[in-house]
Amino acid sequence: MPDYRPIPAKYEDEYRRFLYYAFRPEDGPDIEEDDDDSPDLGDRRGFFDGDDLLCVCKHHWFTARIRGEWHEMAGLSAVASPPESRRRGLVRDMLAESLAEYRENEVYFSALWPFSYEFYRKYGWAMVNKSTEYETTPDALDLGVEPTGEFRRLDADDWELLVPAYDAMTEGYALSTDRTEDWWRERVFKGWKKDPYVYAWIRDGDARGYVVYTMQEEDDGKRLKVWELTAADDEAHRHLLRFVQYHDSQVETVEFTYVPENTDLLDIVANPRDVNCKIEGGPMFRLVDVPRALESISYDADGTLVFRVTDPLAEWNEGTFELDAGDVVRCGRTDADPDVATDVNTLSQLVAGYCAVEDAERFGELTVESDDARSLLADLFPEEDVFLTEGF
Repeated sequence: MPDYRPIPAKYEDEYRRFLYYAFRPEDGPDIEEDDDDSPDLGDRRGFFDGDDLLCVCKHHWFTARIRGEWHEMAGLSAVASPPESRRRGLVRDMLAESLAEYRENEVYFSALWPFSYEFYRKYGWAMVNKSTEYETTPDALDLGVEPTGEFRRLDADDWELLVPAYDAMTEGYALSTDRTEDWWRERVFKGWKKDPYVYAWIRDGDARGYVVYTMQEEDDGKRLKVWELTAADDEAHRHLLRFVQYHDSQVETVEFTYVPENTDLLDIVANPRDVNCKIEGGPMFRLVDVPRALESISYDADGTLVFRVTDPLAEWNEGTFELDAGDVVRCGRTDADPDVATDVNTLSQLVAGYCAVEDAERFGELTVESDDARSLLADLFPEEDVFLTEGF
């Protein structure tokens, strides 16, 4: 019987080979000593048959904003299985064990970045935000902004200077995270292939915004790739675009890789036809423990609803639960007839704020028995702007 447990250090090379085969198979099976350029954050887990490692994953531990308050959220990543271990249900079992570990640690929310939406959807995760990708030229970003303030290149020891701008930008987004020092150092100031440049726009001694980017040679010329552009206000945003535009003598193309879902850049530039804009699917999210998750969050409405929930992976989420969103929130099993029937995927989207109730009924697996129940459900779970800030 395979055993789920932490991966000891002696399996380091094998763990890396699993990941390289899963995510970089074109690089071949051999790993050089200096090949592992990925930050070593998170807790590694694996499925073992005796001493044989069968498949692997990694858990990150975040503090994320959910319904206006901070909650612990697990980030699942680095799920990899070599071909000789596939088609045996091992990854499914590893995902189930991961949820059980989260639950044991009283972490009731989980997020991941899928290699396949279909794969993780069948195990209870659901897409929770979309994002925008822009591609343009430096010249298109010439907004005629009057230069003021200063641009300053920063290194990892300067990470605290960026926190106020990050907090100001992310305050309005559900699932934004409270970044730790390690995350700033290892995941913002360091990269997978090469470390990025990090520049801040300084005004009156404060970093009002910053940009994280790399430059690379491609078949069609040099490309400046913006991984993160964060601004405390519109003024800072425009000055950061001015900074990117100043690279017009060095690069032919500018790419913004992951921006909250909007088309604002089309309104900012002089000619929107100079900007290619694409909306992409983003990360996925799920409730780890339905009654504990519903009991832990805050509500701006009072009332009682009975939910019938299905979950393909966590048997403790299967059943009927009564949510009493009164002065003291309670959620537990009940024999009452359900007001709402849903799968854990759609319920997770409602909790995160990804969609309104009517959209959940159109696109998800949600059935509401009455207009009164629908109205209360909408009051309990109003739609919010959702943007998970971290890649992992």
